[in-house]
Amino acid sequence: MTATGNGKKSKQPLTAGSALVPQGTAIEAASHNAYLRARGIDPRGPLQLDIWPDTVREIPNDYARSALFTVRNKKEPRASMQGAIVFHVEKAVKITYTGMELRADDDELVWQQILDYAKRSPLGEPIEFNLHQLCQDLGWSVNRTYYNRLRACITRLKANEVRVENQRLGRGVAMSLIREYEFEGGGEQGTKYRVWIHPNLIMLFAGKNSTRIEWAKYREVSPIARRLYDYWASHKQPFPLRLDTFYKMCASTCSTPRKWKQMVKAACVELAKAGMVGKAWVDEESVFCER
Repeated sequence: MTATGNGKKSKQPLTAGSALVPQGTAIEAASHNAYLRARGIDPRGPLQLDIWPDTVREIPNDYARSALFTVRNKKEPRASMQGAIVFHVEKAVKITYTGMELRADDDELVWQQILDYAKRSPLGEPIEFNLHQLCQDLGWSVNRTYYNRLRACITRLKANEVRVENQRLGRGVAMSLIREYEFEGGGEQGTKYRVWIHPNLIMLFAGKNSTRIEWAKYREVSPIARRLYDYWASHKQPFPLRLDTFYKMCASTCSTPRKWKQMVKAACVELAKAGMVGKAWVDEESVFCER
């Protein structure tokens, strides 16, 4: 088994029963545990995501309504970000990101699929899969090109920090999307993976603060359509969304408002044709949805 980073054997991962706040004061730990208990979660563990149906995937609302996963052009180099403020549609939520830019085109899908594997075990325990399986579950072709794309995604998901401060919930949490991974097989780059997700991820799911999406349809539509669906699906009522706000939520670099409006209109058509919404349209400077 080969470890990431400096090539040394990886340290012992956090287990699901580990204290979620291993350091800090007793008051901080008590507050943290009270937060989880108030949301029906026993902080003593094991801490596990809901076992959602295999036909759906789930994403935290605080991520779904932010520009954590961008829709920039594939030809545009990914930005390297250091303590960058990530746009969020809610003023009560602040996300600070360090790492290579993540995109809806691939990173968001790969992370959601890895979380689907993770739902079957307590958080903090290893998740095992191979790249052939991951390609199939994403609906991607099984070949060297996509294997390399997956490896790059996994690296980006590991090499970051996402810091979320939610004033409404009165809590904050910072972690990498993937805490640690190991790989083996297929020469130096590996095809079999063992991945660990930090138990603190439960903080972003606690209290039903997450959104389920229809996987087969979701993965087939364009990144802009997926981000639009992220927003609508994460609300009980699909509130209208201003085009300029959605532009920021996508961290788009589209050159003109007119072109952006055309792209959002096309995304509305996609979602309606896919049966993911009843109706979606752009009127003036906002985009609307009927389920």
